Amino acid sequence: MIVTITLNPMLDKTVHIDRLERGAIHRAQRMEMVPGGKGINVSRQLKRLGIKTLATGFLGGEVGATVARLLTEEGVDHDFVMTDAMTRDGVTYLEPDGTWTAMFEPSLQIDVRFVRELNKKIETLASKSIWIVCGGSSPGGEADDVFYEAIVNAHKAGVPSVLDSYGKAFELAMNAQPTLVKPNKKEYETTYGRKLETPVDHVNAINFLLSKGARYCVISDGGRAFFAGLQGHFWRVTPPSVKVVNATGSGDAMIAGILYGFRQGWKFEQCLAFGAAAGAANARTWDVATLKLEDISSLESEVVMQRV
Repeated sequence: MIVTITLNPMLDKTVHIDRLERGAIHRAQRMEMVPGGKGINVSRQLKRLGIKTLATGFLGGEVGATVARLLTEEGVDHDFVMTDAMTRDGVTYLEPDGTWTAMFEPSLQIDVRFVRELNKKIETLASKSIWIVCGGSSPGGEADDVFYEAIVNAHKAGVPSVLDSYGKAFELAMNAQPTLVKPNKKEYETTYGRKLETPVDHVNAINFLLSKGARYCVISDGGRAFFAGLQGHFWRVTPPSVKVVNATGSGDAMIAGILYGFRQGWKFEQCLAFGAAAGAANARTWDVATLKLEDISSLESEVVMQRV
């Protein structure tokens, strides 16, 4: 199974309203809730593609209990550490023309005893895994090294790993040499303070991350062309052009697509194309990381792969 780790999940609520007006009372037509967070999204998409997966990380309070219940209802296996820090809410106000406005609650600090509990859980899960996926932000300093420890445990178990994060948690985890790293352009620039403006900038950034021990590197950029590399081979990947409805989770769908490709025994270049198609397919629907195989396959031929 593929284990995903989400340190800072969120209960994503979408509230449907006629029109958002500052200072006014709004009465919603309906409201939907779905568990959110990079690792959770990867697990959701992997399940849709028929790959066994388990989501873990931190959950807390009534909101965390709701996230766990919704994952169970979706059929996504999970084994979270329950903490005394309430899981975040995120609310998106969606208008009929597709305009949306989002507000996310701040993260709460995780006590170190729960960090130790999660580290032990991941150590146990690593021996049962085929990939470990570390996704998303850290809720605070006490949890910043969880991804590092997870990747170390993956190495001990002989299991490859994915790192998709930013900031201190990303920098620390890079020291453990993850197999595949996938920050987006903004996350890389924020973490390392270096602007990526030209193809040479991207290739240099990829070489920098590969030099730290990663085998594969992808620096995504929303729906725009992005760059990827593997041991001296570099690609500029142009995703299919789609009408964007909701880009949330497209990077997570990309990771799930790449991992799906690896499970089929494909070479990295083909995995990249399938991952790019998955990201684009996700962006053209409102629901996050719920694609069927045919949704992705139908766009794969529109991905443009160029060697650089």
